[in-house]
Amino acid sequence: MSPAPVRRTVSAVRRRIPRRWRIALRRAAAGTRPFQTPSVRELCELPAGTPLLVHAGGITADRALDGVLRTLDRLPEFHLALVCDEAERTAARALVDRAGKARRRIHQVSRPRAVTAAFLASADVAVFGFDPDAGLALLDTYLAAGLRIVAADSRVVREHLARHGTGELFAPGSLPSFAKAVQRARQHDDGPPAPDGPTAAPIEAGTPGPWRALGAGPVRLGLGTANYAGQLSALAVALTTARADVGVELVMAKPPETYRYPADRYLNYPGEHRLDVQTEQARRVLGWYTHLIVDAFRPVLGRANGDDIAADLPALRRARLKVALLAHGSEIRHPGAHLERHAESAFRDADPELRERLTTVAERNRRTAEESGLPFFVTTPDLLDDVPFATWAPLIVDVDDWACDRPVLERARPVVLHAPSKRWTKGTDRLLPRLQELHDRHVIDLRLVEGLPHHEMRRQVQDCDIVVDQLVMGSYGTFSCEGMAAGRVVVAYVSEGPHRAAGVRPPIANATPDTLVKAIESLLDDRPAAVALAAEGTRYVRDHHDGRRTAEVFDAFLR
Repeated sequence: MSPAPVRRTVSAVRRRIPRRWRIALRRAAAGTRPFQTPSVRELCELPAGTPLLVHAGGITADRALDGVLRTLDRLPEFHLALVCDEAERTAARALVDRAGKARRRIHQVSRPRAVTAAFLASADVAVFGFDPDAGLALLDTYLAAGLRIVAADSRVVREHLARHGTGELFAPGSLPSFAKAVQRARQHDDGPPAPDGPTAAPIEAGTPGPWRALGAGPVRLGLGTANYAGQLSALAVALTTARADVGVELVMAKPPETYRYPADRYLNYPGEHRLDVQTEQARRVLGWYTHLIVDAFRPVLGRANGDDIAADLPALRRARLKVALLAHGSEIRHPGAHLERHAESAFRDADPELRERLTTVAERNRRTAEESGLPFFVTTPDLLDDVPFATWAPLIVDVDDWACDRPVLERARPVVLHAPSKRWTKGTDRLLPRLQELHDRHVIDLRLVEGLPHHEMRRQVQDCDIVVDQLVMGSYGTFSCEGMAAGRVVVAYVSEGPHRAAGVRPPIANATPDTLVKAIESLLDDRPAAVALAAEGTRYVRDHHDGRRTAEVFDAFLR
């Protein structure tokens, strides 16, 4: 018999031996206790180094489980142990069949009489799904086993995990959210956290930027807590530069690994859920601030009242704080309305699940803005289409930091730079073939860069001739401003209506993916006009985006 049939025969015989007997035989050969209850990893027959998720809750009642299994395609290194009893096997098999190629990494494991910490401890990450009838005993078993926990977000679970200072939460039904939660858990898996506290202090002193500290003036302004792209940090500088009566405290609530921008205080995740953190935040915000600017509709009192600012507002009103809301983009931009307004809308390329989730968020936040009647500001003019009752407070860039005296468009083959942060929001997959065509014809030298640190991105911008930003959103953003500050020609899709409402005509070469080639060829056909457009961009960004105009917009609120 040839070797291949021999191997197949041995494999077939091996499969006929019950799994527990195979484990017992291996243990006996290793000199260990052969009939001790096998661990979940042994039942999966996986070596110690293979990353293993374990789900030991109910199968049929868990509304998050189908999404968990389908997300395994995005986590190719992970296996999943699905612990189930005989009555659940049919439902489990149906779920596994929908998991696509990942089903090879899903192991149905018979539920022991008692799911103990010892049984689970050999896994790496525990999954706690969304089962309304599930109690918290399983979470405690996961904790006793020393496992990192990834759980569907609900208030009961969130508060329970927060007391132990551990756990990563995901939005039930969101595949990207679950995948990111697992990856965060994996990154922290260098030993379980101590049971009496998180791996890092829940409130950390920050790295204050060059703004006037809180208490140095009669206006005690709180800023928090998203600080997307450092916009609150820039706003703190702009406001304290413009007004001698303002002192600022900037609080940023993010996971510790994302502390990239200066702030006075950091609230690490999941520290926001801890009672002592909530008490401290309430004491400072309600007892000390006179004014508060809330960005991205994030809560400011920890997560005591929920996951958005709406439930904090009654306490803020009782404390007689002057509160304003500030939005930057997806937290208020309505996907459906955007698709109706723009044939080239970025939401054509967005995952349907993400589109649905962003719709829910935008509608909830708009209700909050309308019902609260609070002053409402947006950092890009296109958002005025979604919330026409808002006021444009231009985003801020450090114009001097990006300034460059290198000539533009003097090369025979100009350098064209595209640097997407998220490809779908820029239309990257639609515009790249057009740019590649121009590159292949030796009309331009195309540079596509992603994920570079700030200083390297600045060097790339200053070394190019043309910056191609988003062509699918309808407004210019931070990258366009940085390109204009560097004296480069900027190409982007700019919707006329909201910019007219904001009273500006940005000096940007307007294009969509379909008109991009023609737009660039027109710039190169009349290079003196393109150079003049770049120079006008430098003046425009200094007039509107160096922080002075933004500070003026907030002047009435801060009186």
